[in-house]
Amino acid sequence: MFVLGFAFASGGFLPGPVALGVSVLAALLILRVALATHPWGSLSAGYVAGATALALLAGWTLLSERWSGAPARAIVEYDRVLLYLLGFLLVGAVGRTPDRLRWVVRGIAAAAFAVCLCGLVTRLAPDVWPVDPSLEGDRLSYPLGYWNALGLLAAIGSVMTFALTADDREAPVARVLAAGALPVLGATLLLTFSRGAIAAGAVGLILLLVAGRPRALLSALLVAVPTVAAAMASAYGAELLATQDATSAAAIAQGHDVALVVAVGALLAAAARAALLPLDRRMQRLVLPATLRRPALRWGAAGAVAASAVAVSLVLGVPGAVSRQYDRFESADSVTQADDDLRGRLTNPGNNGRTQQWQVALGAFEREPLRGAGAGTYPLEWDRRRPAVYQVEDAHSLYIEILGELGIVGLVLVLAAIVLVLVGFLARARGPDRVVGGALFAAGLAWAMHAAIDWDWEMPAITFWLFAAGGLALAAPAGAQPRLPATPIARIVVALGLLLLAIVPARVFLSERPLRESARAFAARDCATAVDRALASSAALGVRPEPFILLGYCNVRLGQSELAVRAMRNAVSRDPGNWEGHYGLALARAAAGEDPRPSLRRARHLNPDEPLVVQTTRLLADDPDRWRQLALRAGLPVG
Repeated sequence: MFVLGFAFASGGFLPGPVALGVSVLAALLILRVALATHPWGSLSAGYVAGATALALLAGWTLLSERWSGAPARAIVEYDRVLLYLLGFLLVGAVGRTPDRLRWVVRGIAAAAFAVCLCGLVTRLAPDVWPVDPSLEGDRLSYPLGYWNALGLLAAIGSVMTFALTADDREAPVARVLAAGALPVLGATLLLTFSRGAIAAGAVGLILLLVAGRPRALLSALLVAVPTVAAAMASAYGAELLATQDATSAAAIAQGHDVALVVAVGALLAAAARAALLPLDRRMQRLVLPATLRRPALRWGAAGAVAASAVAVSLVLGVPGAVSRQYDRFESADSVTQADDDLRGRLTNPGNNGRTQQWQVALGAFEREPLRGAGAGTYPLEWDRRRPAVYQVEDAHSLYIEILGELGIVGLVLVLAAIVLVLVGFLARARGPDRVVGGALFAAGLAWAMHAAIDWDWEMPAITFWLFAAGGLALAAPAGAQPRLPATPIARIVVALGLLLLAIVPARVFLSERPLRESARAFAARDCATAVDRALASSAALGVRPEPFILLGYCNVRLGQSELAVRAMRNAVSRDPGNWEGHYGLALARAAAGEDPRPSLRRARHLNPDEPLVVQTTRLLADDPDRWRQLALRAGLPVG
């Protein structure tokens, strides 16, 4: 449910959906604490350790506003960690059983399929389901709004779905339905043209085979390989779907052809999987001799295979090819393709500017290695030190961005939480239900690898499941003897603690909608509404600078220059490292007849390459008598 909800709310990237999710989870946990017979009967060493790591990360994130001076930025990041923590606690609180873990895998697979199906329809049949061009770029991204995130969701869904169709302990109907979902997931993954997501999916499938060792693998491969290959080949061959104009009449016709291939492939996959169910029963009766099932022999065989692979790679010159591709990755900052054909990017190893983004984050880490620059401050670091003119909000690497924002302490806590979750998944990859644990481990490790090169952490639609499922995997078995008594006093204290945790996210949620309404009204030059909604947003959460910036610009338009200066000073005090507040203060001072140049110099120091600041600095450089008039003509970063 949460994956679906976040997926259709821009992936959960914006503060509002995250804050709402935290509030809902806190309410559900309070109900459990109040009503459950044994509300914390699922406590185990791993569960407590995972929750502690996330709780410490949340606390460190919130504390970072002390040295960043940007409380609103820290609160937004704190809410996101809190979301993952509460999901971990809530799902794990019910206690672990094999059936519950299986239902988690089913739920993730079903949610990924539903999201990918909706996205695929908007690309293959935009005449049936049109999407606002502002929500969909040249690569398939709807409904998450980011193609790499949708690609990773399709990859994770493919791992989970393949596990279900290859698991002989799964219900027959589920095996059939899972097989039918694979062509849809494969076509969606291809049309995102996300190199990292495709690689993550491939790694995840290999890890599934190793960790899960599904016994119905032969049936699954016989069905999945040809149908998924046909769907992806059809999507790749539709060259008009790989261009900037994927909604032309010719592109729509190609999209319909691809849709037909995918639909037929899904039906054939389901039918073939149903026909091969008897083969699964035969494979169940195959039992390896005891000598072949010894761990030492399995590890020895794995070592022999690995050694053989290394030898073959050396003979074929694979290390040299890898070295050349790595050199191309380092040297190619952008990923371009001839004639706007997006298919060319699939074989282009360019880093697409990521190394520059990583260098900026590492620069912040070098200055403050222990604590970092503060949560949410990476965009400010980029503005000050960016080697390129384009704007970036994230470092495109969870681990490097955490180093820059929260230092070594933050990185240790994030790695501890992720590693504990992965260990919990791997611990479940044993016994008769090993495929379920193997699927969670494979998808989780694929996510962790992909998070090293993208901003998956900021997209709850592709990250929330990891910690929710991790809580269940690390929890004590259901029915285990409770370790702590559930006294009325303990229930009240825990419930009150959860209620306190929900206060800040609730205020963020209440401030978000009026803030967006104020921004829309300002863009429409309706300052009366903009002022009213900005005041409402500030009343809900007074540490946000954005409402004061909108108030300041509106007061400049309305001729209330003294109020404009006061509002802009409030904005600067709430986010002193943001150039926009200083730029707005410069315009307000100019409108009031004051010298705007000190504020402009500060804005330019914080963002030297911002064209708006450079142009306005020239505009207001001289002639104090015209400052008021020129302030109204200056460009604005909002509206």
